[in-house]
Amino acid sequence: MPVQESSLTEDSNNPEQLGAATLKPKPAANPELTGLELPWEVLSAMIQGKSSIDLTSMPVYSREQAISMVYNYGFDLNLPEDQAEMEGYFIEAVNFIEHRFLNPGMDWVAQGEPGSPLERIPKAVTANRDVIELLLLAAQKDNPNRPWACAILKVMHTLVYIQNSPLYKYHALASDTILSRFREVLLPEDDGSVLLLGQHNRRLKLFAFEAKHHKPRESILIKLLCKKENVAENVWDLVGVRLVTFHPAEAILAVDILREQKIILFPNVIPSRSRNTLLDFNHFRELYERSLEEYKQGHIDLAQMQKLFETENYLAPTDPIQNQNPLSSPQYRSLHITCRQLLRLKNVEGHGETRFAFPYEVQIFDKASYLDSKIGQGAHASYKQRQLFAARRRVLGSLLLSH
Repeated sequence: MPVQESSLTEDSNNPEQLGAATLKPKPAANPELTGLELPWEVLSAMIQGKSSIDLTSMPVYSREQAISMVYNYGFDLNLPEDQAEMEGYFIEAVNFIEHRFLNPGMDWVAQGEPGSPLERIPKAVTANRDVIELLLLAAQKDNPNRPWACAILKVMHTLVYIQNSPLYKYHALASDTILSRFREVLLPEDDGSVLLLGQHNRRLKLFAFEAKHHKPRESILIKLLCKKENVAENVWDLVGVRLVTFHPAEAILAVDILREQKIILFPNVIPSRSRNTLLDFNHFRELYERSLEEYKQGHIDLAQMQKLFETENYLAPTDPIQNQNPLSSPQYRSLHITCRQLLRLKNVEGHGETRFAFPYEVQIFDKASYLDSKIGQGAHASYKQRQLFAARRRVLGSLLLSH
């Protein structure tokens, strides 16, 4: 027989319980596993890497098991503060779904998306804000309101990760620390451009510089609902900067100046997160190395060497969608580098400190691709809309298919 998870039992003598069960683990009966049946979908998700928010069934067979699941998830429903926090997630999830995914003001069909099944989540689902009842409803395969319960639980789960992530908690501190380092090597010009200052009077004129100080909570939520991992630690751009060069190859110079100024340390770069759809790096390197030999031999001068970085004809990537976010436009051309910055936090007691690495994103565009990202086919607004559609389909699932 399968090993059963610990469960909880009620203590009717405790007036503080507010209807929840006291946390006393004991073996729980599982009526659906008496015949050696196994919860294959859940096991498949755990073993084969399927996200929990893509599950179509909830292996919860009693109120005791639901309470046990919530307790081991990290919330003690005997504690008023935990009960209040869970209710807050419930309310936020319902408001988010109704405002963003059921919005009657959006012509979903005209956008190529399924229409909304309803304008509001049924009151039978939202009237009781008890997460235990919600879990039990999500386990009732024949209940027509089951998909609504599942949708709310998916959003609640994501909100829990956002709220309790150290990345979100220390977002403001990380932003101040990281962005101050960049400002030390930037000098605004009267014409609106910005100089990136290197060592030995080395300077690179940028068309623009932008800093992302804050990523709205709703934006984080939609982004996570699109991600397989679905955890806040995988949002890499809570803090970010955008450098815009005049020419694509100047992105190489920008990165090199940030390297030599120790703004970006190469050991802190996350290799799997590097993306380059801006220029053919290897092609340009070969051209540059040949030209450098000619310069050393006196065949070309320094001005001609510098001119290499203003060439644009051949710098389009050989495979513009390689390793690209599937929601990004194929016309979106940029260089992305994800780094970590070690944050040092003084402990509350005043003894010692806590350190952890906070990720941030560096984006580099050339002027043409930057302007296209603002007004062209690669417009950020279009990207955000594709994110919204993907999150909506993932959360509402069968509710859209049946509509």
